Amino acid sequence: MTRRHPDRATERGVSGARGDPLDLGPEARIGGVRDGRLYWTRGRTVGFWTPSGGRVALGTLPTPGDERPDAAFRLRHGRFAKAALRPVVGSWTTTNLWPLRDGTLLATVGRRVFRSGDHGRSWAPVRRLPDSSGPMGTLPTSVCLHGGDVYLAEYTLGDDPARILRSEDDGRTWETHVETTAVRHFHGVFRDPYRDVVWATAGDADDESAVGRLADGEFVRAGSGSQRWRAVGLAFTPTAVLWGMDCSYAASVELLRLRRGGPAEPETVGRTDASAYYAATLPVDGELWVAVATAAEVGEDSTAPAGRGNRSGDAARVLVASSASSYETWYELAAFRRRRPLGERLPGVPTASAYVFLAADERLGLFVNPFNARSDAGSVIRVPPEALPRLADEASAVDASAPDR
Repeated sequence: MTRRHPDRATERGVSGARGDPLDLGPEARIGGVRDGRLYWTRGRTVGFWTPSGGRVALGTLPTPGDERPDAAFRLRHGRFAKAALRPVVGSWTTTNLWPLRDGTLLATVGRRVFRSGDHGRSWAPVRRLPDSSGPMGTLPTSVCLHGGDVYLAEYTLGDDPARILRSEDDGRTWETHVETTAVRHFHGVFRDPYRDVVWATAGDADDESAVGRLADGEFVRAGSGSQRWRAVGLAFTPTAVLWGMDCSYAASVELLRLRRGGPAEPETVGRTDASAYYAATLPVDGELWVAVATAAEVGEDSTAPAGRGNRSGDAARVLVASSASSYETWYELAAFRRRRPLGERLPGVPTASAYVFLAADERLGLFVNPFNARSDAGSVIRVPPEALPRLADEASAVDASAPDR
């Protein structure tokens, strides 16, 4: 079941009185939350935010090159170049940021991986990703900590094998941990907070789409074989693992629950109108909330069957559900229309999709970060923990139940 308020279906989000907008500047991208800090980037500028200190800039991710700056790198990833092209193609991001531990940060800018050991003040390149990597190099879901190791999932779009890398020295050096040609690429790696295990998601064709675990240097599938197993982000609860289908051409995009120790097939617990990308969990007053963000995608999926075009909705959404309903009742917390740039009127000009990036912290709450949206574009909105149940309740004024499976 999905509940949606009609007035918020395509325009309104959790901004204004319904959330706390953070002053991080235009086109800010959130990274992760650690030790009470929300880490963010703007272009190649890195910083953090706290409730008491507000926005703090730390440093700038460098331009690779031994002695001469890489001009092409600056053009592709510089804030001013992106600002000049924004009216034509929309906003896009090529930077990811992950706080690790003890002041260590990891970042990707395009195909470069950088590491900082001094809270982001200085950076060093530590890895070059394959040339076939996507514009962001990896996805925001591509790094996790497990035990003493750091895992990084490459996101290749060509003929390279799919790989998950592992570092045993906080990102200074890397080795291949998993390599396979059975999937196109990995979408993410995730530490299971309730089990001593690392999970991964993979795509994109039916036989490549899989959710599974890492064991002894192998990717062991929990299930695969259809677009129901094509996931990006995972949300973990004590009793289940949840995700939304990452499929822009599906007749119905399902929100799915795989019970721990239960049936081998996931159960449909909700539906939405566009690919689900990112997920976050937040405990509130004894209940565990799961948030899932969808994307308003443009372009066609190269792995789609013939005649199956992109049917993504016009808005990127944030959907939430709680353990009180066993994650079977979903509320639309926010929706952001995709920005329509001038390039849409020009044949052959690529334009950007709209996304909502998520982060969550038990004390700070849920952070909602729409990107390339017509309103609230590049903003960061904080939903305090105590406000989440109230906002979900407000969103349930009209019941728009999903059709039966």
